[in-house]
Amino acid sequence: MDAQPMLGTSTTASPPPPFSLDHGRSLHAWLARMRRDRPVHRDPWTGVWTLYRYADVAAAAADASAFSSETWRLSPGGLGTQALTVGNLTAMDPPRHRLLRNLVSPWFTARAVARLAPRIEQIAEELLDRVADQDGMDLVQGLSRPLPVMVISDLLGLPRSDCDQLGDWADRLMSFDGTDARDLAAQQRSADIQRTVLDYLRGQFRRRQAAPGDDLISQLTRADIEGQRLGEDEAVNFVNLLLLAGHVTTTQMLANLVLSLDEHDLLGAVRDGPALIPGAIEETLRYRPVISSNMRITTRPVTVAGQSVPARQFVSLSFLSANRDEQQFPEPDRFDVRRHPNRHLGFGHGIHYCLGAPLAHLEIAIALRALLCRFPTCKVAGGQILYYEMPGVVGPRSLPVVFQR
Repeated sequence: MDAQPMLGTSTTASPPPPFSLDHGRSLHAWLARMRRDRPVHRDPWTGVWTLYRYADVAAAAADASAFSSETWRLSPGGLGTQALTVGNLTAMDPPRHRLLRNLVSPWFTARAVARLAPRIEQIAEELLDRVADQDGMDLVQGLSRPLPVMVISDLLGLPRSDCDQLGDWADRLMSFDGTDARDLAAQQRSADIQRTVLDYLRGQFRRRQAAPGDDLISQLTRADIEGQRLGEDEAVNFVNLLLLAGHVTTTQMLANLVLSLDEHDLLGAVRDGPALIPGAIEETLRYRPVISSNMRITTRPVTVAGQSVPARQFVSLSFLSANRDEQQFPEPDRFDVRRHPNRHLGFGHGIHYCLGAPLAHLEIAIALRALLCRFPTCKVAGGQILYYEMPGVVGPRSLPVVFQR
């Protein structure tokens, strides 16, 4: 039986406004009220509990024993759903999570990804060459989407000729919005695309088994954990996560960065002072995190901010809210590229801290420098910005920019 809500954590609350309404201003005002009045809130329709305060979100994200990432255990598909998530680090708990992550973590250290810098610079310049004689571009379609998919494809050993198709599949999966959650046809379309991606990756995995190379997929065909080889499903799902997370998140991060800098009239300052770029990236991860929330399930009864939450409950960790928590960040609604310390949750927290964070930082820094060097007066074009409406994701699906020559 569900626990009864305590004072300040009632189940009645108006639904949050969409981020796309006004660049998130109304949504963040709503989140501030939730942090103040209902920091632990249970939605009466879905039954999902949401944590809104930084301290609570960070503590839950760091406690895999009480807040499990294996949400498939409570999904209608049960073990059938597990078969689709086996190998997906975001849906795994220790000890298997640690063992699988350790297999590939050497590929994503800061030192390892630094060797990719010349290749990333080359790709960025090639993409900008395509629009060199134009008055503007769609930043998402022209730079922030193709760049990371090319980089992660090179790392995985996927053919460069397949990059456009891979980007298209990812975009179609990202187009699954909140209203589709009750639309069986939309769910089927999403499942069909995901199945197509997995079939493609399965074929690539089998080719590496027959003729391995020096890429990451080939390493997974030879890898073993505690004396046992990875199963095909586990390896393919693992590669699927690396592929999608390895470029979708970076795509949105770069777009959010340019949007935030333009919104606060800081593109010129960053162009003239490239030393500001690392701080600008960190502040964008706080101010406009791409991943707005993560889901967990409680493994036992827990108490959060004085509220009792029973076992076997879905709990959403709101990174979007936590990153604007007044108790953690002074003047949280101010975009400050010199903010220090900046212990944001934009890359997650705890054992699920983003594996590819060093690579994402490098790609974004290189791409932004290349963009502003090539087009010093780059500005976001006027007009409405189209955002993805997919639950848990914040970022524009299209971001027109103009070059004022």
